Amino acid sequence: MLTTNPPGLLARLNWQDELGERTIVFDSPEETIKLRQAGSGSLILKMGETVIHVNPWSEAADYSSLPKADQIWITDPLPEHLDLRAIREISKDSTQVIVDSASARYLEGLLSFVPLRAGALITVDGISIQAVPAYRAEMLPDGPRLYVGNSYLASFGDFKLFLAGDAHFIPDIADLGKVDVALLTLNDISSLSPEQAAGIARSLEPTFILPYQYRGQEPAVLGRLLVGTGTMVLPLNATGGTAPRASGPTPNRSVAFSEIFLEGQDPQPALLEALFGAEQDGPTLLLPDLRTLAPSGLRIVYSSRDETTLLRLTNSVWNGGYGALNLVGVVEPGSETLNVVQRISRDDGEYVEESIGEFIFHAGHNHWHLDSFSIYELWSLQPNKTLDQVVASSGKVGYCLRDIRRSPEADRIDRAGFTSCSPVRQGLSVGWTDVYQYYLAGQSIDITGLADGTYALMSTADPHNLIRESDETNNGIVIYLEIQGTKVTVVDLS
Repeated sequence: MLTTNPPGLLARLNWQDELGERTIVFDSPEETIKLRQAGSGSLILKMGETVIHVNPWSEAADYSSLPKADQIWITDPLPEHLDLRAIREISKDSTQVIVDSASARYLEGLLSFVPLRAGALITVDGISIQAVPAYRAEMLPDGPRLYVGNSYLASFGDFKLFLAGDAHFIPDIADLGKVDVALLTLNDISSLSPEQAAGIARSLEPTFILPYQYRGQEPAVLGRLLVGTGTMVLPLNATGGTAPRASGPTPNRSVAFSEIFLEGQDPQPALLEALFGAEQDGPTLLLPDLRTLAPSGLRIVYSSRDETTLLRLTNSVWNGGYGALNLVGVVEPGSETLNVVQRISRDDGEYVEESIGEFIFHAGHNHWHLDSFSIYELWSLQPNKTLDQVVASSGKVGYCLRDIRRSPEADRIDRAGFTSCSPVRQGLSVGWTDVYQYYLAGQSIDITGLADGTYALMSTADPHNLIRESDETNNGIVIYLEIQGTKVTVVDLS
C-alpha cells in the first residue's frame, strides 16, 4: 500500500491485473480508478468499467495483450502521441477517439473521431471531459512559433483528474478548481519545469501528482518544492529515453516567467518572444523537413515467371525545412558496418551530429542506400471510407538520397548540394526532391491474390522517425485507388 491522504482518497499498487504490470489504484468513497503507464507519454486509465488509452504508441507497449479502449484521448500530433497503427489495434466498434484540433487535421479521412477544442466539454460513458489548452513553443529561424495541444480535465463522480499534455505553459489553470490527481510531464526541454509544476499544484491542490514523463531528479525537485502543501508526488515508472526531442534551443526556465503564464494571461506575441530572449540556450538548429508527394506512375504488372502481381509506383520525397538533410557515412572500426550520421547545421555556422542508421549496398541499384527510408502500404477501407488495416506492404525501402529535381511546392530552393550515391555523403538540399521511378527495384507492393476494390495507398518517409526534423508529423501521404484486374485508377473519395 502506498499511502492514505485526506479527504478519503487511498492509493495502492496492483502488480498484475487486467491493465498488466505496475498499476496504481485510487479508491475514493464512491469510485475506483486505475492508472498504468504503458511507456513514455502513453497511459492506460480505468474509471469504473471504462477503459481509456491516452496517446497509445506502438513502440511503448504490446497492445495485443491489453484491454481494448472504450475511449482514446490524444493530446497533440507528436508522432509518439498520434500513432494510427496503435489506435487501430486497441479500438473496437464503439471506441470514442477524442483528439485536439491539430491532430484532427491529420486524422481527417482516416478514422472517426471527436475533435475537442480548447474549453469544450463533453460527457462520454458517464465521464465529463474538458479540453484545456496546452501551449508549447519552439524557436525557428524565422522566429518563435507557438503550438497548442490539449490537456484534459476528467470528472468521474466526485473524482477529478487533470492530465497535462506536453506543454511549456498552461494558462487559466486556476479556473479549473481543485482536483484529486494531476498527471504532469516534467522536462525542461519539451514540457514543464519543476517550478511550473509546483505552480500548477498550488492552483489545483491535488492529493497526488504523478509525473509520467521526466528526466533524472525532476520529480524529487518537485517533491521538495511541495513540502508542507499536502500534495504527494508519486513518479511513474518510465524515466526518459523515448521522450520527445527539442527541435531548437531550450526556453528560458525562470520561475518568474512560469508565474506569468500561471496567472492566467493569454499567450501574447510579446510574452512568447520573452520565452526566447537573450538567455537562449545556444544557436538554432537548421532542421530539414521531409514531405512525401502523391505517388504517381501507378501500374499493375503481372510476372508469369514467378506468378506474382505487383503494384508499381513512383515515389518522391522533398525537403521543405530550414536546413539540408546531410547524411555522412562513418566506418565503424573493426567492422564492415557503415553507420550514418545526420549532420545538422546551426545558424552560427557550426553543426551537431546524431547517429541515425546505416548505409546498405543495394545490389539491384549498384549503389548505397540509407536503410528503411520509406515504406509503401495498401490499406483496406471501412464502410465509411476510413482506413481499416494494411493488406499489403512494400516492407522497408532503402534510398540513395540526392537532389534530383526542384520541388514546385517549395518557397525556397537552395543550390543543389547532393548529386551522387556516395557512401560518404548523401542528402537533400532545401527545396529539392528525390524521385524513385516505378521501374526501379523495390518500387512495388506485392498484391498477388488481392481482390478488386477500392483501397488507400499510404507512402511514408522516415517511418521510424530516425531522422531529426523540424516537423515529424507530415512525412506521409494517402491517396485512394480503384483496382480492377490489371487496371489501377486514382479516385477522389472526398
